[in-house]
Amino acid sequence: MAIRQLQGVVTGQELAEDLIVDGVERRQVRAAAWPGPNRWIRGAALMGITWDPEAACMIAIPPALARKVLDAAPDAIVIIDTFGTIWFANRQVSALFGYTHDEIIGEDFEMLMPERFRAELAGHRGDVVSNVRVRPMGPGLDLYGQRRDGTEFALEVNLSPIEDVGQTLVAATIRDVTERKRVEAELVVALDAIEAMRELAERANQGRKRFLEVANRDLRQPLQALVRLNDTLRRHLTDPAASLALSQQEHAIGHMSRLLSDLLDMGKLESGAIQPASTDFDVAPLLEELRAEFTSIADGKGLRLEIEPSDGRVHGDAALVEQILRNLISNAIEYTREGYVRLRCLRREGFVRIEVLDTGAGIPPDQLPYVFDEFHQADVSAGSSRGSYGLGLSVVQRLAKLLRLELDVRSEVGSGSAFSIVLPASSGPAAVGQPGSTASPMYTR
Repeated sequence: MAIRQLQGVVTGQELAEDLIVDGVERRQVRAAAWPGPNRWIRGAALMGITWDPEAACMIAIPPALARKVLDAAPDAIVIIDTFGTIWFANRQVSALFGYTHDEIIGEDFEMLMPERFRAELAGHRGDVVSNVRVRPMGPGLDLYGQRRDGTEFALEVNLSPIEDVGQTLVAATIRDVTERKRVEAELVVALDAIEAMRELAERANQGRKRFLEVANRDLRQPLQALVRLNDTLRRHLTDPAASLALSQQEHAIGHMSRLLSDLLDMGKLESGAIQPASTDFDVAPLLEELRAEFTSIADGKGLRLEIEPSDGRVHGDAALVEQILRNLISNAIEYTREGYVRLRCLRREGFVRIEVLDTGAGIPPDQLPYVFDEFHQADVSAGSSRGSYGLGLSVVQRLAKLLRLELDVRSEVGSGSAFSIVLPASSGPAAVGQPGSTASPMYTR
């Protein structure tokens, strides 16, 4: 093995090139001697070289490469001494402040700041030198830089002391934060606006709740009085013409009562006054209540109300589920001229589908996406009753969302429609669904 004597301070690359080892490839020698105490010691030991720690600490990358690396940095970087004199400035400093490189070197660092910041920042720089650690410059201050043309912009400066170079130097990283400050200001304005809107909405919501309480009491009472008066008049009237007029009046009162109920329900849902209380409950009692309520109404239109028995047990809010079905049945009766309205429960794996079917005119495909919109009314043929105000199905949709239930509608023009909700089956001991019933993708009549 022949080794040429190393003279002076060398880099790791030079060390690798100066070593000539018989029978060993150069790339292996270079890897063994590359900078880094552990690798260099191992490589030197293998070749019989004595480790010189003083020379090792002086190994450095070429100055030209260091300059290129600093110029490639996205932020402006300057290196200053304890007096604030700029020793080094990368290319981004000139791009940011508008000075040439020669105009910056040797000047005070504070020249890059407006006059009003210079005294305070000079004192902060001195504190950095005496208390060595990485920190932002002027914490708590909104700092601004000043370009060569006198214009100012928001910036942030981070100071990092550089030691072991004979004296203490400070590297200052400068970043233009104009865009960030603009976004932060806009965000503050937006958050303030959101908070103001939230408070306004809360006041409006409280006002709506008070209105609903008053409306529920003061508007229902006159309608209930009209219903009682109509019942009294019917018992005393014998004239056919007067009885017909009384029937028409009862019909109008009924529509007015349903509209008021729908409006109040919508208001309660929008204000958050309705909160579900889910429990396990039997379906059969609910079906019987609906049968008792709607049988006479269906008979009055010459329709059959068919409610299939079910011994199922489901989980949900019984009162709100009943309201959903009540609105669906009322809507089916409203838009069915002849035939029947049917309510049935179908069993699925872990769920119960409750369907309301009718033999009405059906809903055109282009109107199906809008049937749950407020005040939407399906087209009806001439002579058909049009007592609905298009709120019942909207209430159904909102209640289904509140209860997190699947809500579905299927319809065929000329054949009728089927509305359904899907409830989770109860885990109780009762059987779910009617024995032998199964769910089907399409309703059957």
